[in-house]
Amino acid sequence: MPRLVLVAVSSWVLLLGAARAEAAPITWHWAGPVTGYAGQSCNPGFNCPTLDRVVPLGTTVDVIVSLDPDLPPPNSRTPCNRGTASASLQLLGRTYTNTGVVWDEGYGFGPGLCVPGYDEIEIVVPSWGSGGPALPDGWVPFSSFGDFFPGLWWSGDLTHIQPTSIYSQFPFFWIPDRAPRQTFIANLQAVPADLQPVPEPTTWLLLSTGLAAGAANKYRRSKAVRKRG
Repeated sequence: MPRLVLVAVSSWVLLLGAARAEAAPITWHWAGPVTGYAGQSCNPGFNCPTLDRVVPLGTTVDVIVSLDPDLPPPNSRTPCNRGTASASLQLLGRTYTNTGVVWDEGYGFGPGLCVPGYDEIEIVVPSWGSGGPALPDGWVPFSSFGDFFPGLWWSGDLTHIQPTSIYSQFPFFWIPDRAPRQTFIANLQAVPADLQPVPEPTTWLLLSTGLAAGAANKYRRSKAVRKRG
């Protein structure tokens, strides 16, 4: 096999192998509008600011999660603990990213009680929002509040197939000494994969095939020139 063709084919093999190796972790994206609010109300007699003034109904919320469904449990004594995931919340141009714990058939959204047959996946992100930027009017994230844990969950098994929709508990926001802790509720639906372009192995195959063909043609032309010479 001509050297140039061998180099091109070898490059294709390496690229294809890299594409497969980088298949994990996978990234999922959900988006949807704000549909409601939850949290503390103002004390009687006080006219406190409310979160809906800066995050009105219909505001778009994006959630992006990166995880590896193939990772084995890090602790065999807790088989429902499937390691960690990165969870990002995007809102009004702000991004809040933290690490969460993935539970497969874990019950209770936080304690990590393994219940075989409990068909639910949870990503519990206790520190979601911590250290993140403030929203307009000084609303700052407040992720730890009693027994409340921010995070995400859906029914089903942990696979490479993205759930169509996902439930969420977002971090609280508040204005210190002015507004109590409040949060929002959103209807999150999966963003179609074709809106998240990622190079596929077939793309590398087409590219490398073209490189190999070009290299072969170049080799034949150079060989013909040497014969004429």
